[in-house]
Amino acid sequence: MLSRSSVRYARPMGGLVVALVLSAVGAAQELEISVSPSPVGSGARAAGMADAFVAIADDATAASWNPAGLVQLERPELSLVGSYTALADELDSTMHEEVKSSHFSGSLDLNYLSFVYPLPMMFLGRNAVVSLNYQRKYDFTRKFRLSLNTSSVASNGVVNNSLQIVNFEQTGGLSTLTPAFAVEITPRLSVGAAFNLWRSSPLSENSWEQESDFSAVSLIGETVYWRNVHRTRKYDDFSAENATLGLLWNPTSEWSFGIRYDTGFTGEAGFKGVDLRTRVTLPSFEFPFASSRRSVLSVTPAIQDERREITFPDSAAVGVAWRPTDRLTLSLDVTRTDWNDFYVKDAEGVRHSLVDFSNLDDPFQRSHFKPCYTVRLGTEYVFIPKTPHEKLSRLWTLRGGLFYDPEPAAGKSDNADDRGSGAPDSFYGAAVGVGLQLHQRVNLDLAYQCRYGHDVNKDFIRGIKGFSEDVLQHRVLLSTVIYF
Repeated sequence: MLSRSSVRYARPMGGLVVALVLSAVGAAQELEISVSPSPVGSGARAAGMADAFVAIADDATAASWNPAGLVQLERPELSLVGSYTALADELDSTMHEEVKSSHFSGSLDLNYLSFVYPLPMMFLGRNAVVSLNYQRKYDFTRKFRLSLNTSSVASNGVVNNSLQIVNFEQTGGLSTLTPAFAVEITPRLSVGAAFNLWRSSPLSENSWEQESDFSAVSLIGETVYWRNVHRTRKYDDFSAENATLGLLWNPTSEWSFGIRYDTGFTGEAGFKGVDLRTRVTLPSFEFPFASSRRSVLSVTPAIQDERREITFPDSAAVGVAWRPTDRLTLSLDVTRTDWNDFYVKDAEGVRHSLVDFSNLDDPFQRSHFKPCYTVRLGTEYVFIPKTPHEKLSRLWTLRGGLFYDPEPAAGKSDNADDRGSGAPDSFYGAAVGVGLQLHQRVNLDLAYQCRYGHDVNKDFIRGIKGFSEDVLQHRVLLSTVIYF
């Protein structure tokens, strides 16, 4: 995705700046979004089709995919979606074998809840539908532990050996309350709009928190230096508004085309940052007895408390679906997002990218990110009997899909000051799903998605030469739709 989610879910998007040197250990405040940062809707049916659903959008989750699709619903519907997201990653460095490590984080939450109601009376002589929706948009669950050994020789011949350990954990997420409306322009063309209210609610707090702990033990000559920085960054009660606009066109019974546009937006959140720096210096033969009279102990706290603005980029998606028979549907979606407009502005008015926290107001230091284009291909096959009864007690459906889902990257340099213009990191994924309709009243859907990036996020830890990451993300959704 703010100092999505980010998990990044999931990269987790962005780079955690760790100046892995004795004199300065620090962390930037970019947002780690778990799983995919690209805007997607909800529902296990769509997830089983690799989220290629913009030109379909014909169930109670339609407002999250293409609000115009709501007009296809002919009776009231209720949807409920639960999701489990997990991230497994491996950190590595060609120059530091001790960096190689595996990490795992996961979260379980209510992903979506909605109610759809077709208006009994026409709106301006046209069919119209309204809905009210809750969606968990981003999950930010993410944690890892990193060790690094360094050694150097000063000009006077003194050897500096250092062991540095980094612990990082991020929690929280963002959700919306969304009323939506769709109207039929012609029998084959409809438009719709959803108004996303990014607010805390009894279902979810729109907040996230990062905790980082940096420790370094160095032996310089015969003196031991131990330094620790415990850093907390919390964004509380984020609030904003934006719109999702949609258009759906069915020129024939076999083909449908959809367009969705999510407007960019800026919201506000309370920010509190606390740094607690501790330093102990003592002769090596006394370590770790910090109470020694010859040791030196210093503790330096630093606190920030202010309001900050967070800006998210706009996003546009186009989709096409082909239904050659009543049993088979194929769909394709392409989405474009420009992550240059993803940043936080502090109380002094300085803007920092939430991808890598570079200063966007400094033309010599800021990063530039190429737009990310997501491509999703899905299929659905319904096992309709050749001679169906008037009412079916059960109806099975199988789904699958593939997708290319890149993430923004600041560049491939090992030099923290050389940010440049980086091409997106490539992530690929696959999805499978199954659906069961019972007595034409209840749909039960289950989907699994796997998303993988190899040798990505080379700017995730800056200051370690040859750093890279392998990321494997899992997502499981279980949903039900009830027809009234």
